[in-house]
Amino acid sequence: MNNIVEFSFMWDTFIHLLQFIPVTLFLAIISMVLASIIGLASAIVQLRNIPVLKQIATVYLLIGRAVPTMVMLYIVYFGLPILLLVFTDKTGIDTGYQHIPPMVFAIAGLTVHTGAYLAEIFRAAILSIDKGQMEAALSVGMTWFQGFYRIIFRQAALVAVPLLANQFLGLIKSTSIVFTITVIELLGGAKIASVETYRYLETYLVVAIMYWGISIIFEKLFLLAEQKLRIFKKEANI
Repeated sequence: MNNIVEFSFMWDTFIHLLQFIPVTLFLAIISMVLASIIGLASAIVQLRNIPVLKQIATVYLLIGRAVPTMVMLYIVYFGLPILLLVFTDKTGIDTGYQHIPPMVFAIAGLTVHTGAYLAEIFRAAILSIDKGQMEAALSVGMTWFQGFYRIIFRQAALVAVPLLANQFLGLIKSTSIVFTITVIELLGGAKIASVETYRYLETYLVVAIMYWGISIIFEKLFLLAEQKLRIFKKEANI
């Protein structure tokens, strides 16, 4: 090896690893969407003090934030098939757990872990909005859900966007652990490539650059979303 870094090899590696970017983005985006639904639902349950559901949400948040992402991934990967097996034994209904692809477990694990953090983000964002606005909505005949969606949620979304952006960027990096359950994403593809060529430095430099580029793109997208949401804040102040 004449050069410490072979740039021609890095370019070839870059082209090769492009095929794994869709997998990484699919994992991150789907997990983020599902986690947002779970997080928002958990936040609303807590704020509305719904009996039983609030206690369940509280336990979920405590466990979700306390358990490391990889541990949560392993629990889902090894635990969910056991639960489905027990369900099949008890009911006789074939759940087809043997044929569930690892991608499903990866998304489930990332979703459960991320949802716990998003719940706190949504709760804090909702609480940041003046309670008087909801009272005004109820006074003009709106239901709680109408007032929440039309007035509170849209303003809270503006508050939450920067935190959601940070969480999403962290989620993109967290997808790198799913290689441990045989899902080949960007880092997984890089590990395979580096083992085959023994050029670890160049391979991981390429991966770092690719993650950096992905992060920059999504930072810009979230910034654009934040600018678009400012219109709701202006409308509320009129």
